[in-house]
Order: sequence, then structure tokens, then C-alpha cells
Amino acid sequence: MTLSRRNLLGAALALPVLGMPSLAACGNNEAAAADGRKKVRLTYGAISVPKTRGVFEKTLKDQGIDVEWVGPFPNHAPTLQAVATNTADFSFGGSSTPADQALLSGNKLVYVAWASSKPRTSAIIVRPESGINSVKDLAGKNVAVNKAGLGEFLLVAALEKYNVPRDSVTFTYLNPPDAAPAFGSGKVDAWSIWSGPLELAQVQYKAKPIFVDGDELDKQIDFSTYLVREDYAKKEGETIKKVIAAYKAEQDWANANPAEAQKIGNAVSKYPDAVVDLLVKNNVQVTWSLVNDDGISQLQAGADWLTDHKVLSGKINIADHAVKL
Repeated sequence: MTLSRRNLLGAALALPVLGMPSLAACGNNEAAAADGRKKVRLTYGAISVPKTRGVFEKTLKDQGIDVEWVGPFPNHAPTLQAVATNTADFSFGGSSTPADQALLSGNKLVYVAWASSKPRTSAIIVRPESGINSVKDLAGKNVAVNKAGLGEFLLVAALEKYNVPRDSVTFTYLNPPDAAPAFGSGKVDAWSIWSGPLELAQVQYKAKPIFVDGDELDKQIDFSTYLVREDYAKKEGETIKKVIAAYKAEQDWANANPAEAQKIGNAVSKYPDAVVDLLVKNNVQVTWSLVNDDGISQLQAGADWLTDHKVLSGKINIADHAVKL
């Protein structure tokens, strides 16, 4: 139910996730278990519609689940680390690319939910004064991307499509909070980024896209995802289903009410009205589901592409790291 990186609201929805720490790891949970209630620790980003709107938390409370928010986080990778180290129970609905890499790095996590988005608005953007008008013009330039994440994947795909040698472009690894000022000041020539920061750069710096995911690529490679620890998935299947159902309900509401959803998210982000207008105009529709056969198949196809293109450090079998509930 989080729109994740794919739009401002997505960032808002994708931010929180739930999970319930093991009793051994958290004394408060032991007390909670005594009265039959659960406690879940959800990661969130700077914008979180579920956290801000309040319906999500009440829905779970009425089902005996108390929510503790952990964050904010700038993107998916650090939330995965928070879950792996038992600081939180769910990663937020962020990019599957860093999730795959976290699994390849040995983190004992599993996919429990995934989402697809239409339209796919993530893009490589440049400033109007940069002199860059196409992907071919990126040769000899440096581009800000988040390492082993959506930004890096999109740049690799763009260079391949337009036959630009990868080694002719400098990949500058920056997370969004650092990439934005670097882009605005001209320290990097281009930025591969998702919705939210994308629209803000368009308004603040008059940024223009030279490569848009949904326009240029015939299939989705990177997906929004939720992951939990393996041990948590084994113990808390019913809790996970209730949390994902609550997220899905929130996402369905956001899909049907994009202007209101963006307004709620903007109470936190405080984006200029022009940015919110762009986000509402994009009207990104996100479809969430518990992990199923289709999800495993699509996540596998994406992971195979990322491995073949050396965005990921090795090959991964998604079915070994996914739980169907």
C-alpha cells in the first residue's frame, strides 16, 4: 500500500512496514503477548501517508496489532539493514534491486509482498543548461545513482539501449538527500531518480528527462517490495497478512484519491504546490499483493536482468527467498 519511490505518495505509503520482533529480542513484546496483542515495528520514509493519515494504524489496532514507527529512512537499502539487525520488522515498500543485493550479501530476509506501478515515471534527468539532450550525450559525464538500486538499474538500461559504453560514464553513488544538491549545483551532470525527488528537481532546477522508464523499457525490472526476517515470517504469518492487507487498503484509497493522498503526504514533505500538481497529474496506480507465483516470476525476471547486467553481484533464485502466505 505504499507507493514507494514511484511517486511522492508512494514514498509516503511505502515508508512504513510492519513486523513483530521476537520475544527474546524485545521485552515489550513479551508483555504485549501476555494480553494477546501484537506489536509491529514499521520502517518509514520522510513521507508516509499511512503514518500521517491514521487509518492504517487504527485498522491494525482494531485487530490487536500495535504499530511502532521506525525511521525516517531515505530509501530502501537502510530499511533492509534495520530489519536484518532486528531494529525493525518490515522493510518499507521499496526497490527490489537493493533487496536482491541484500539477499545476495547473506541477509536472512524474505519477500512477503510486491507491487507493480503504472505509469513508471522514474527517469534520468538533466539541467537545461547542461547541454545534454539525449542518453548518447552522457558519454564523458557523471551521473548520480543509488548503488545497486533503481537509479543504477535505470542508467545501465539506458546506456545499453542507446549503445553507450558503460565505462564512458562515471557512476556517482549518492542517496537522494545528497544527490539532490549535487545535481542542483552541477557537481553531477545528470541524476537517475524516481518520482518525488524527480518532480521536485523539475520544479526547482527546471530538470528535463532524457530517459523515462515506462516510455523506454518494455517491461518492469524493478518492483516495490516488502521484506521481513526469515524467522519472523515463520512465526508471524497471520500478522504479516493483516499488515499487508492494511497497506493494500491504504494503497487502494490512494489510487482512487490521488489529490488527497498527495495533500496528506505533502503535510510532511512540504513540497511546492507545483510539485504536488505534477505528482497528481502523473496519477501513478500501484497494485500491491502478497507474494504469489506471478510475483516470484516477475521478481526473478527482473533479478536475472540485473545479474546479467552486473548491477547485482551474483545470481539469485527468488523462490528461495520468498514466502507465499
